[in-house]
Amino acid sequence: MDYAIDLLWCTQGKKLHCKTILVISHHFVLDNPVEFGQQKLDQLLVYGNDFIFSVKEPPGWNGDTINAEKFQSNVILHESGQPSDSLSGLIRIRVNSKEDENTSADLEEDMRDYKARYAKVQFKDLSIKNPRYLCLAKVFYVPGEFYEYVTYVNPGPKKPLLFSVSMNTQKSEASAKELEAYKSAAQSLTLLKP
Repeated sequence: MDYAIDLLWCTQGKKLHCKTILVISHHFVLDNPVEFGQQKLDQLLVYGNDFIFSVKEPPGWNGDTINAEKFQSNVILHESGQPSDSLSGLIRIRVNSKEDENTSADLEEDMRDYKARYAKVQFKDLSIKNPRYLCLAKVFYVPGEFYEYVTYVNPGPKKPLLFSVSMNTQKSEASAKELEAYKSAAQSLTLLKP
């Protein structure tokens, strides 16, 4: 058996949920198909003390929990061939506690925060659909300075957690390849526990 157990102790981020994360790499899953219920696993499984979620690695991207803590995330996805500390096309995914079901208010609060910090910031809608959950997505940007892609994925009223997916493409908009990888990751998220 070729699988990895990665311990991640988080000290930053007041809402970040993580203690121990177990990732079953897609290499293990593809080489040794495992059944989870009736489904064949083709996604990374990320475990914490009070959650389990899955995310599919976009083609050409690799999941990483070892370096995720540096980005206040539970898992990061980086393009193959990029150094592990590169921000280029880095997709960050984290699990947050949910206060209520008003996910749009959370996104609006983040937009107000950015507006207070960056007077020239602009926002545009981004269309992302997860087949199971509500997705709200925006691009926060100052042309020539930064482009931050932000998506909240809400697993519903019976779940106390919310996914935050983000990607910063530095001074230019995401390439078609980066944007497809970002959307693919958000669309593939599945909360398995609680």
